[in-house]
Amino acid sequence: MATFPQLSSGAVTQYPTPLASGQGVMVVRFLDGSDQRCLLQGRALRQWLINLNLLNETEVQQVEAFFVAQQGNYSVFSFPDPFTATNVPNCRIGSPLLQTNYVSPDITGTAFWVIETNG
Repeated sequence: MATFPQLSSGAVTQYPTPLASGQGVMVVRFLDGSDQRCLLQGRALRQWLINLNLLNETEVQQVEAFFVAQQGNYSVFSFPDPFTATNVPNCRIGSPLLQTNYVSPDITGTAFWVIETNG
């Protein structure tokens, strides 16, 4: 399984890094107006917004090559959680496209979501 690339500083993201957590719920509505809710997954899954600004050419090439190797949001990889410093398996990139902003030589940036999955 592939591992998310690190910046030259050793970090995987730059701050601020929002962390979202959620659980899938199915709601069944009955004719009398009442509803019943049940969980679709056993635990809450996390999502990280990866903000990468002022990257040099080498760092942005690593991120773009990793995105291409993962075929966008198709393949799973291991992601080093910036908050707990543990590797989280079965993560995907949250978008099929990667937009990179090229401001000037050695000044680029991008932002995307990394989503934890059940596998």
